[in-house]
Amino acid sequence: MEASGDDLRDQAIKNLKAKRDFMSHLATFAGVNVFLILIWAVTGGTDEFFWPIFPIIGWGVFGILPHYWSVYRGDGITEDKIQREMNRMGGNGTGTGTGGTTGSQTGPRSKQPPP
Repeated sequence: MEASGDDLRDQAIKNLKAKRDFMSHLATFAGVNVFLILIWAVTGGTDEFFWPIFPIIGWGVFGILPHYWSVYRGDGITEDKIQREMNRMGGNGTGTGTGGTTGSQTGPRSKQPPP
């Protein structure tokens, strides 16, 4: 399936917005953490434990890294992934999926009412 010019443009706009949002998130991260370090330093922190390390590491590991991965490393939802998921669910009509309603099943298909 080939993407049309409009689809490609829409995807490019979406990617640019995601990159802009990530850079905004990164700037906020830097600004807030600089502010926390200044608070630590002004309140005599140079003689005490460096407590700003906790929000720096926490926000970095659970906020910045996943956001970076989704914007720059994640390949998004591709047609190939859609087809594989449809095959897995048995909903594409090719008969290559797990389809059917016999036996005990788990997942979304298990919530079907009995016939």
